[in-house]
Amino acid sequence: MNNRIKGWIVATAVVAIVGVPLTVAAQAGAPAQAAPAAQSASGELTKVDVAAKTLTIKAGDRDQQFTFDDQTKITGAQGAAGLATMEGSQVTVMYTSKGAAQIATEIRVTPKK
Repeated sequence: MNNRIKGWIVATAVVAIVGVPLTVAAQAGAPAQAAPAAQSASGELTKVDVAAKTLTIKAGDRDQQFTFDDQTKITGAQGAAGLATMEGSQVTVMYTSKGAAQIATEIRVTPKK
C-alpha cells in the first residue's frame, strides 16, 4: 500500500479514537438550561378571576397580575374559590416569569383583620 494512503488511514483512525470521546464528554458536561428563578411579591389582594385563573395585587403604587393553575399551592384560603373571597387581604405570591407572564407557584394569604 502506498505510504500516503497509510498516512490517511492512520490520521482518520486517530481522529476517530480521540475526537469522538472528546465530543461526547463536551456534550455531557454542557450545562442544562437553568430553571427560572423564583421571585416573590407582597401586597394587597385587589382582584381574583377564578375562571381566567388570574389574581392582581397592589404592591406599593403599582398593580401586578399573576396567573395560577391547579398546581399552585394556596395557603390561608380554601383553594381558588376561597381566594376570590379574600380581596383586601395581604398576600405573598411566589412566582416565576416566563416571557411577560408571571406564573404563581405559591400564594400565601393573611386574612384582613
